[in-house]
Amino acid sequence: MPDELLREVDAEAGRLGTTRSAVLRGFADSALRRRRASRAAAMRTLLASDERHGGAAAGLVKTTRP
Repeated sequence: MPDELLREVDAEAGRLGTTRSAVLRGFADSALRRRRASRAAAMRTLLASDERHGGAAAGLVKTTRP
């Protein structure tokens, strides 16, 4: 991790009165929660759509079956 970034993390830890590890854990937790929420929202949008999602898997399977 770049020194400048570590200095910022350490400064944040100092402001919060906690450890570097706690700050990094909080940042990671926040980022992962946002990513999960974003993915869930994308899936809800996709599943709510009544349009076809493309792909020809079923057709390919049918044409290659004996």
